[in-house]
Amino acid sequence: MKTAIFSAFVLTLGLAISSVSHAQVKIGSNPTTIDPNNNLEVEASTPGRKTAINKTTGQVTITDGTQGAGKVFTSDANGGGSWQTSGAGCASFDAKGDNTTTPVVDTGVFAPVKLIANNIVYSPSGAYNNTTGVYTIPENGFYLFHGSVGTYDVPTGHTGARNTTIQLVSTSKGLLSYTVTAELDYGVGAWQEVTSANYFTAGDQVSFQINSDHVSGVKPDSVTTASIFFSGTRVDCNKN
Repeated sequence: MKTAIFSAFVLTLGLAISSVSHAQVKIGSNPTTIDPNNNLEVEASTPGRKTAINKTTGQVTITDGTQGAGKVFTSDANGGGSWQTSGAGCASFDAKGDNTTTPVVDTGVFAPVKLIANNIVYSPSGAYNNTTGVYTIPENGFYLFHGSVGTYDVPTGHTGARNTTIQLVSTSKGLLSYTVTAELDYGVGAWQEVTSANYFTAGDQVSFQINSDHVSGVKPDSVTTASIFFSGTRVDCNKN
């Protein structure tokens, strides 16, 4: 008789342990309703916001309204957690332009025109517009830009010299950096490059420009510009 009672006790205990091991626990709003795939749910009073543990995979899901693809869970200074964008994007770009012509303006005139690198080599963020030649700053940060170009092939019969200035400019900051090749003979080509490194706020726009002004001799209408290269990247970043 004692053996039978003991056996029944063991069986009952086993069933109880089995039941507990497969139990589901719900805390918070709607305490009697739980996803059948979860072992644990902690639900906020705001609809749809909860933390859950999947009973099969053990995966923890935190749905607090800040979640999103590619985000990481991080804390603030007080230990409060939330989903945030994973790092800062570099928004890098590299583009090159076809041969074109740019005007030669009168002596003492400064009327720069944009050098448009119309062939995108690399621009995963799409921040550079190869139609307008403008790079739009996507996020606040420290950015590095570089532009280079060659000028040559002035029509025969034009003697004298020109000044050629290339520059990087932004909508809000104005001139960022420039270089000048002074009194260059029209029969001679020149290769110039310019670089800038600055802090920008989102929405600012950066472009690459050239100005060729006549100094002496017979003034041509234009000079050929070739091998236009324009590139840039955010420096304080960790992804593209």
